[in-house]
Amino acid sequence: MLSSSMKQTYLLIDACQFSANYNYCLLDALAKKGEAIVYATTKFAHGHIPIPPDVAVFRCFFFLARLAGMVTSSGTVRRFLRAIEYPLNLLILLAYVLIKRIKVVHFIWVVSPWLDYLLIRLLQLAGRHVIYTAHNPFPHEPKAGDIRKYARIYQRVDHVIALTNYTRNEIMAHCGISTEKISVQPHGDYKALFSQYGCNDDLAKNVRQKAGNRKIIAFLGHIRPYKGLDVFVDAFGLIMQRIPDSFFIVAGSVLVGDKKNWEEKLAESCKPDDLWADIRFVPVEDIKAYLSVIDVLVQPYISASQSGNTVMAYAAGVPVISTDVGGLAEMTGDGKTGYVIAPGDPKAIAEALSKCFEGDNYEKMSHYARRAAAEQFNWEKIAEQTAAVYRRFAAISQKD
Repeated sequence: MLSSSMKQTYLLIDACQFSANYNYCLLDALAKKGEAIVYATTKFAHGHIPIPPDVAVFRCFFFLARLAGMVTSSGTVRRFLRAIEYPLNLLILLAYVLIKRIKVVHFIWVVSPWLDYLLIRLLQLAGRHVIYTAHNPFPHEPKAGDIRKYARIYQRVDHVIALTNYTRNEIMAHCGISTEKISVQPHGDYKALFSQYGCNDDLAKNVRQKAGNRKIIAFLGHIRPYKGLDVFVDAFGLIMQRIPDSFFIVAGSVLVGDKKNWEEKLAESCKPDDLWADIRFVPVEDIKAYLSVIDVLVQPYISASQSGNTVMAYAAGVPVISTDVGGLAEMTGDGKTGYVIAPGDPKAIAEALSKCFEGDNYEKMSHYARRAAAEQFNWEKIAEQTAAVYRRFAAISQKD
């Protein structure tokens, strides 16, 4: 391990803050371990996400797009400006790394696989070591050539951190990298970030008033085709047959698809008194409100590699119904923290929910969920594993 006089600074990059909540918790945990961290990013698009104490920020991305956002709401204009300036942003970042003599660079996400690949090559030619976190092995809605583009990145970087065994296995199978080059570090809970926010008590009160004493079953998060929300909606009637005192929440923004279509579909799915639909980006204060009232979180995904919402629910003592796709099953203790079911099966959702409320099952699962968040998805452990990877490559740089 390096002495304090030779302490290295590590650079973490998420140009678009794709995983702002995850990033905060990782940065916070690393800083609490005494690591010197710089976070290269831009302003969060949906409000304010704080920066953890003792973490430096280098805002080097998308100046023009941010300025344009002050005068126009056109997404097309902002996307055009981001495409133009991103190569320049990467050159600024490269200069920063060289000037500050940073030896280890950690990409939490990439924006443009081919441009980011070029930056990775330049960093390595300059004697830097590059780490990449694979939240997913490949994009959820892949375009032609995506596997090849991401395979080049996985093959080029010095180390890959996968959030699930599923992701590790997919990368190894498609990209031909060795087991020594990839490690698995789970997605931790959001407790550190959530502690920085209050709870929207008025929202929680209003939901509870409408739901009464009914069992509140929820879908939370961005609405995208791979998340299978339509399967959950199709299960409403079956759930009501098994659990007549059910109440449903659907809360999240439509990232892929049409918001109006979803609002109409939800309005037709059940009686108005049985549903709380909140189709928008949900800020942290409101997420905390929902977690304080819901009984079970349903994740009816058609495909997935992991889910931060799973651990978020566990920390609140909320059991999770997950489908047996990607890495979700390894995050869900079947019969302990929830149930694992087949994807695309509304009947399976209803049956699993019914089992949640049999006897003392719910109390036991709530207990196991909190314990899983504290032990299996513990940020202190994750930060130690991450820092160990940093230190290994920092030590190699010192020898070089």
